[in-house]
Amino acid sequence: MSDWCHNRLEITGKSALIGIMEEWITGEAVPLYRHAVMRSIKLFLAGCGGLLRPVKTESFTPFPGLMQSGTGLGTPANMAFDQWLGLLRRDVPLDGEHLRTIERIYHQSGIDAIRWESIPEVSRRHIARLIEERYADWFGVATLSREIVPGQCWERLSHLPERAQPCDMLQIIPSRLAAELNGTGGLLAGMSTASSLYCRQYGMEWPAGHNVSWQREGLSSIKLEFDSAWFPPAGELVAALSSTFDCEIRHWYSEPVHELDGYDCYDRGDHVCSAEATIDELDDDRPGLHLVPAAEPGEPKTGSSVNRTVQA
Repeated sequence: MSDWCHNRLEITGKSALIGIMEEWITGEAVPLYRHAVMRSIKLFLAGCGGLLRPVKTESFTPFPGLMQSGTGLGTPANMAFDQWLGLLRRDVPLDGEHLRTIERIYHQSGIDAIRWESIPEVSRRHIARLIEERYADWFGVATLSREIVPGQCWERLSHLPERAQPCDMLQIIPSRLAAELNGTGGLLAGMSTASSLYCRQYGMEWPAGHNVSWQREGLSSIKLEFDSAWFPPAGELVAALSSTFDCEIRHWYSEPVHELDGYDCYDRGDHVCSAEATIDELDDDRPGLHLVPAAEPGEPKTGSSVNRTVQA
């Protein structure tokens, strides 16, 4: 069980960009990075099943099984797969340029047109084994049936999601291709796992908002609250959010179990100020977050009045 950190963000910026931020908060922004990950999973499976073969690349140390069928002829499909293998080897960030490249490679490979029933039996066995082993990472833990149906999973990879998670942090700072395929680990030897990357890059093992609530405050401001597991989002992440939407963000956070409380302000990507914080109880028994300005040399620290309230 995680201890939840409560985050409250007061955001002020241009009305048009605040409107776009609403789409990000609610998950209405299409998760193009997720499309690239699903495309890449299918390319990976196709390579392991021998449906696609690289033209030049002769080895892939992190997962030798990807090359078990050897090299292939210089067809457009195989050349596309060779390009994708280069992206995987470099663990490229899933930014705009690489998202477009993966989309182009995927369509050039022609793999989307291959139905499960048309795949040779030997190839299906290789692909099915990988799907069963990596199901939790690639398709999610929850399933209504204990039986995993590889053919359904293969077809499911062509059905791209149109909605993201609320406050999807991977849309703010790009994740990386190999880490997303590697998931919790055990697939690509010597390459970062997704959870390790998330902790380093986002400060959150689950980089999305939980228990999200928000309220538009006029045309140019919005109040946002969400929970994150154990810790608040990394300062670099909040700074990137401020830069992406060209806005000022005042961020209060509180994790009462370990008395982790604080405040930071960012303006157009720059960190402006920070303060310590203490937790008191308000009249309605909700925790109130009090800012404690840094004392001047020789002066004692004194608490200020309540600036913001964080819902428990």
